[in-house]
Amino acid sequence: MKKKVNNKQQYYSAMAEIESYLQKGISNLTETEENHLDELSRAVEIWELKEYPMPMQPSFQEILIYIMQYKRYSQAKLSEDLSISKSLLSEILSGKKQPNLDLVINLHQGFGIDANILLESISPATNAGKKSA
Repeated sequence: MKKKVNNKQQYYSAMAEIESYLQKGISNLTETEENHLDELSRAVEIWELKEYPMPMQPSFQEILIYIMQYKRYSQAKLSEDLSISKSLLSEILSGKKQPNLDLVINLHQGFGIDANILLESISPATNAGKKSA
């Protein structure tokens, strides 16, 4: 039986079930529970992608925010997964600093985000300046 999430109520219900399995501990789950957890996770992921699609031509900050919302990450967890300091992530999110190539590569490899989208998102102001020069 394929699990499907069609609305927010089903989404929250599935998330509650997932949370209960995670609290029990992956290593403590029966095979049936593990299979159900996988099914729930896939159904939730499909619903989230449909309900919360990444914006077209997103800014780099929008991509990072999307990942935090989609993965339910805190800034601390995202900075850890991207191997950057919390302060650097904060400065990038606020627009004070631009991402470096290592960060772009980590996002591409770690989260499967298209490298072209990442590169195009980095600095529209810089790209606009090049066009008028």
